[in-house]
Parts: sequence; C-alpha cells; structure tokens
Amino acid sequence: MKQHRPKPGTKEFDDWLLERAEARSKELFKNGPADFDERGAISGSEESLTSTDAEAFPDELEEYRPEERKPRLVPKKKKD
Repeated sequence: MKQHRPKPGTKEFDDWLLERAEARSKELFKNGPADFDERGAISGSEESLTSTDAEAFPDELEEYRPEERKPRLVPKKKKD
C-alpha cells in the first residue's frame, strides 16, 4: 500500500522523509557494504558513469583539455 505523502515543509513531512530514507538505506545495505562490482551503481545512470567530465559539465571550460577548448575570438578593430 502506498503511503500518504505529507505536505513538504511540515514536521510530518520531515519525519516521513526520514522514515523512507532509513528504510531505503536498510534495503541497500542489508547484504553488507555496497560493492560496485557486485551490485552496480546505487544511484545515477550508466551514462553518467561512462561520460567524461567535459561531457558531464559542458559549460565548464576547465574540464576540457587545452586542445579541446574553443579558440578565443578577438573582434577586429574599427578603422577611423
């Protein structure tokens, strides 16, 4: 049976969320510590595990190697 979800921001919601988190934690670790080789990723997708930092964070230039970075464009000066 699905539990009723209390309104977020209330004490009942905090208690409900803590109860769900504890139940999920017990389920994940009932067979001992999580081992990636035996159980796979606990959260996230396979794509997030196989993507490079540059693919995962395309807006952060420091994640790119210098040869992968776009050249800096300098506007031409106007002639007077």
